[in-house]
Amino acid sequence: MNIFRLFRHPDNLQDLTPDELQAKLSSHPLIIDVRTPREFRSGHIEGALSVPLGNESAMLDRWPLDAEVVLICKTGHRSQAAAATLLSNGFERVFHLKGGMDAWRRAGKPMA
Repeated sequence: MNIFRLFRHPDNLQDLTPDELQAKLSSHPLIIDVRTPREFRSGHIEGALSVPLGNESAMLDRWPLDAEVVLICKTGHRSQAAAATLLSNGFERVFHLKGGMDAWRRAGKPMA
């Protein structure tokens, strides 16, 4: 993992606000939470799957490249790094929650 990927926003990554993500949930995108298992257990978006950062290779073979993927982390940095990996491996419809779960919580959005 290149640490600089944490702070670089990939060109094709699409940002979502908490309101935009909540609206998008009705279309059932693949929600991937890249936080640690402990962070995930402390509260996550309903329907999210836990795939901690560094395990993106597990996503490459599991879902088709045209899947709509939304990446989540605590603040938005780790999801950018995961997005860079997915985008460089052919995924095209990659989004992330700008501000991460911190923004989701501040907006008062529901958690599981």
